[in-house]
Amino acid sequence: MDNDLKTRLCEDLAFSLHAMAQPLTVLRGSLGALSLRGASDGDANRYVELSNHQVERLCSLMSGMRILLDNFQSDAVCAPTNLGELISAAVNAADSNLLRFGPRVSIAEIDGGVEVLADTARAEDAIGAVLATVAGASTHGDEVHVTVELRDGFAGVMVCAAHANEKKLTSIDRLRLMVAEGSVRSQQGIFEYSEDPLYVSLKFPLHDREEPGSACHAFTMSERAR
Repeated sequence: MDNDLKTRLCEDLAFSLHAMAQPLTVLRGSLGALSLRGASDGDANRYVELSNHQVERLCSLMSGMRILLDNFQSDAVCAPTNLGELISAAVNAADSNLLRFGPRVSIAEIDGGVEVLADTARAEDAIGAVLATVAGASTHGDEVHVTVELRDGFAGVMVCAAHANEKKLTSIDRLRLMVAEGSVRSQQGIFEYSEDPLYVSLKFPLHDREEPGSACHAFTMSERAR
């Protein structure tokens, strides 16, 4: 593995481990409080609910760490993929609780013939991670917009919301963005991000069906580093 990639991986994993300390601390305190005698039923229910929430946070962090490692340990296998179908699948697979109780997601009309060179699983993970991040950083009643722009040989999937703010991002949100960036870059794509308002663009290489030999390519980590 390239030294720059090793450094980036170590930095991302160090951030993840640091982020795990907070939910673990809260979980330990909640379980300790539950073990005390004399706690009322109301207090016990509150600590159980708090513990469940922190366990969910830990699961999300560990899942993100697993995806980070997978992206660095194995190569992306890219093939012609219908962009509209890719986005629809990512939206459907996104965190149901965030999208159900958070802002509504609107997807701009996409030319049904647009194809990109992408690793389907990684691309869906990246789009889903960005959707969850922007939705979580939005205000009540906001709307998450997904638009597509074709330019310079790339199809840019842009995700934003009018009132999404970088200051609202949690440690899990930041890990999701790391996962999205790593996933897109491993597919020879481009990751762009702005803070206020929160705006993320994932650019995948367009597939030119008329160009011989462009149908599929597995990008290695050494190619990604160049």
